[in-house]
Amino acid sequence: MLLDSSEIETIAVQLVDVNGSNMTAKTENNDLIQIKPNAILKNDKSFWQSMKDIAKAKIWLPVTKGTHQLLQYDWLSATPVI
Repeated sequence: MLLDSSEIETIAVQLVDVNGSNMTAKTENNDLIQIKPNAILKNDKSFWQSMKDIAKAKIWLPVTKGTHQLLQYDWLSATPVI
C-alpha cells in the first residue's frame, strides 16, 4: 500500500527480496522487515517490475515506521509535485 502523509514517521529501507506478493527489506540497522502491498498493487505488473528494478539498484525507500507500508512520495517531499 502506498501512503500519502507528511505526518507519518518513516524509516529508510532497501529491498532485498521481491516476490509475487511480498517484499523483504533491510533497514539501516540491518533488521529485516516484511512489506505487504495492498490488493490493488498485488495485481499491478508495473508496480512489481518497478520494485524489482529498485531492489536491483539498491535504492533506499521510505516506509512507515510502525506498519512498514511504502509511502507514495519520498520523505523529503511535503506535498506531491503536480
